[in-house]
Amino acid sequence: MNHVVVDLIALLLPPCDREAVLGDLAESGASLASSFFAILAFVLRRQFLCWLSWRPWFAAIALAYTTTWLLMGNSVEISTNAVKWYWGPACWHYVLHLLSDFTLALLRLFAAAWSAGFAAARISRRTLWCSMLLLLGPSIHCFKLFHVETHFDQHIIQLSPFVLFLYLPLMIFGIYAGLHNLRPRLWLTPLLIIPYCMQLVPMMKGQNRPNFVLWTLILLWPCWYFVWLAFLSIRRTKESCPL
Repeated sequence: MNHVVVDLIALLLPPCDREAVLGDLAESGASLASSFFAILAFVLRRQFLCWLSWRPWFAAIALAYTTTWLLMGNSVEISTNAVKWYWGPACWHYVLHLLSDFTLALLRLFAAAWSAGFAAARISRRTLWCSMLLLLGPSIHCFKLFHVETHFDQHIIQLSPFVLFLYLPLMIFGIYAGLHNLRPRLWLTPLLIIPYCMQLVPMMKGQNRPNFVLWTLILLWPCWYFVWLAFLSIRRTKESCPL
């Protein structure tokens, strides 16, 4: 029974260190309590060493205090477009207009959420859990205060606060790609950049809109990070395969 419990506790360890630590504990004949504290101390020591680098700090703070607000805004935008599409008049012109708006909003959410998950997993893999907790913090706080109503003709529709988390499934796909070292492809970069460009370019004509456009481009730093990795990958490929 103690052996099973120790194996469960050892799941906290990285796979590359798990067998070595379990082997040392088995040879020393440590008790259940000693094994638990030994594994916990090893995990805490590894996490402490990770946080000595700039990578986990950048991934956690940049995601939690910048990207998460953009993700929540895109999630609410998709929900609002879906409600308008459902309650709108059944005419082809109106349906096609809302369908285009909904598609572009979905592509913007995909670009921001997928690239954020990819960047978090790629920049600091071992502290990914902390980056995700900090990212969800503002969403959980806004969940308690959320109250958004959509007025459409004679209907007043209150959106559910769960719409704030619509970005999570797309972000999970990005995390999966980052953890499995997906090679950045150049053909993916237009899919991440163009949907936001189609929204931001018309906004440049307003008086105070350029500042909004600039801040939006800053919040999209995970997309630019992916673009930079894609060009870096092409450069390395050309250097490794000279003519």
